[in-house]
Amino acid sequence: MGRIGGLILLALLLSVTPIFAQQVVEADTEPQEYGEDEFSPFLRNLRRGEIIMLGSFPLTLFLTLEVFDIYRFIDNYGTPDSYKYVFWPYRSSEPAPYSSGEKMGILVTALSASLVIAVADYIIGRAKEKRSER
Repeated sequence: MGRIGGLILLALLLSVTPIFAQQVVEADTEPQEYGEDEFSPFLRNLRRGEIIMLGSFPLTLFLTLEVFDIYRFIDNYGTPDSYKYVFWPYRSSEPAPYSSGEKMGILVTALSASLVIAVADYIIGRAKEKRSER
C-alpha cells in the first residue's frame, strides 16, 4: 500500500492543483513606459553613451587586433619565424602568442576607441540640438 498509496496521493494532488491555480487573480504585468521627465537629460545622454560605447567595442576590438597584427608582421618581417606573425586571413596554425603587455595595450586601445566614438556621438548630438534650436 506504500507505493500505490503514494501514487494515488500524488495523482490526487496533481489533479487538484490546476483548480487552485486558476483561482489566482491575474495582475497587470504589462510594464509602463517611462515618462519624459522621469530621467534627467544628463542621465539619458550618459545611458546613450554607454550603449554606444559597449556596442562599438566588438568592432573596435577587432580593428585594433587587425592593426596590431599588421604592425607585428611588419616589425618581424624578414626573421626566420615571421610566418608566425602573419595577420588574420593568412594566419598560421600556430601563431605567435601575445604577451600580457600586448594584450593590455590592445584592450586599452579598443576601449579608448569606443570611448572616442561615444564622445563623438555626444558632440554630434549636441551640435544637432543647437542647430534645431536656431
